Amino acid sequence: MIFEGRTLNNTGTNKIIFVERKKEPLNVTVFDDSVSKTVDIASINSFAYWLNLYPNWHLWTGFMIDTKTKKRYGYPRTVYIDLAKNDDNYLTYKPLDKTYAKYSNILKLSPLKMFDLMNPSIDLTYERRTGKSLSTQFMVSYLLPNSPWDFGDNYKPGIKGFRVGVEEKYYFKKSANLGPYISFEVNYMKNKYRDIATFGPKKYTDSTYYSTQYNDSIGIKKQVYTFNFKYGYQFILKRLSIDFSAGIGLRYKDVVHTDRINPNDVMISPIDLNIRNVNNKNGKHLTAIFPLSVRIGWTF
Repeated sequence: MIFEGRTLNNTGTNKIIFVERKKEPLNVTVFDDSVSKTVDIASINSFAYWLNLYPNWHLWTGFMIDTKTKKRYGYPRTVYIDLAKNDDNYLTYKPLDKTYAKYSNILKLSPLKMFDLMNPSIDLTYERRTGKSLSTQFMVSYLLPNSPWDFGDNYKPGIKGFRVGVEEKYYFKKSANLGPYISFEVNYMKNKYRDIATFGPKKYTDSTYYSTQYNDSIGIKKQVYTFNFKYGYQFILKRLSIDFSAGIGLRYKDVVHTDRINPNDVMISPIDLNIRNVNNKNGKHLTAIFPLSVRIGWTF
């Protein structure tokens, strides 16, 4: 290796080098007995320089102070140079192993979805790489007729429905489908089932509050639209993929009750937090959600 005009002997495939901060690119030549390659590694603004964005009393004047100093610059912590390619390019991310780079598709299952508290399902997901940084993921779900958490309940909801979704992923290190990514996801769910809820008249007095309440076995029809922003990381071990993600999103629900004793009465919410009651409330609702998922798949 020739680094900034200095020859450095190296017998392996990696080398640790400490450099001074400056604006000019670093000139590096890597060679062996038969191949030689020269690249110019461009400088970047350091993390400390961007800390000037943080609101403070001097109102970002730190940018003007740091602009003329060499310490505002840094270089990529890791650089990959491929001698097999006859060009002057380098990578700042670990490229996919050639064994896996030929695989553009992943078929996944979400085992934890079977134990979802409100919408247990069998999920099948297909992800396809569409570029160095991009991939598109499609999801389809069959909603299970009963929740595994209702094993002690004789009343079965008899859920019928499905869920479909599409997710666009951006991998930071241009290594789709491997490594950290951000994504935007859109889901649509339609289902119907039965449940027991408590109802009462809209107007009541303190003395009639409890005496006018009653339980009713009702039908529920629901349409749900979900929009999520997520951050995730996908591992690939040999050909097995493990995809973790979490994020924040909005959920729009349109819930309709059927087979009510008295459609004019209102649903009574219990004092303690009841997820099922919130989930079954009739009407149109917009709520914030925090999606979390684990998917296991096979690359091909």
